[in-house]
Amino acid sequence: MRFLLPALLCFFTAISYAQETPKIGVRALLLAAGGPSVTLHPLIEGKVSDAVTIGARGLSETFNAPARQFSLAVPDQTLEIGFRSVGEITLPPQGKEFILLLEPVGAKFTPHVIPSRESRFVADSTLFFNASDTSVVAVLGSEKTLIKPRMAVFAKAPSRGEKPFYQATLYQAVDGKPKPFFNSRWPHRDNVRCYAFIYRNEAGRLTYQAVDERLMPEVKEPEETQQAQ
Repeated sequence: MRFLLPALLCFFTAISYAQETPKIGVRALLLAAGGPSVTLHPLIEGKVSDAVTIGARGLSETFNAPARQFSLAVPDQTLEIGFRSVGEITLPPQGKEFILLLEPVGAKFTPHVIPSRESRFVADSTLFFNASDTSVVAVLGSEKTLIKPRMAVFAKAPSRGEKPFYQATLYQAVDGKPKPFFNSRWPHRDNVRCYAFIYRNEAGRLTYQAVDERLMPEVKEPEETQQAQ
């Protein structure tokens, strides 16, 4: 009996810890020109999780973050654990679903984390990320949004009029004056939000790359069963 009690205590402690530590779901997008992808492993305290493929043409599959602070790693047989960290991730203390924007910087990645349920990032809205060295102004309809370098900025589409689209223009400053480098019509969409990645191409000109994300209906968690009094 004296050996059974400590075992039972450890068992119920483990169950309690699992219940108090909810899963943290993460999806990732690679901020890179073109359509490359990378294979990375979540890593914490020497423990390596299954590989995750992260690309530039769409969000990755959801993977579980091992903690709110963890690393992303690649295989490296020169190290004892066989993996090398290429990005340190810190998630906000609250929330269970996050989008991870990975910006390549040399051989590593700089992470930019946003809550998946960010109230400003809803259907028919755009998250701009400016990876260039200069500020950009986005004009959606008549609404202007300043997008500074290395900043994630949310912009909502203008109110719908009679037409199912609106004018979208991106400006840069040239000799102190605004000059458009992109001008087109974007459609209004009820169940899609967009990631727009601004960068300089090989010729040094500003351009952008967009990734759409289809939003699924929100699934409400079941209400807790009331205990009988």
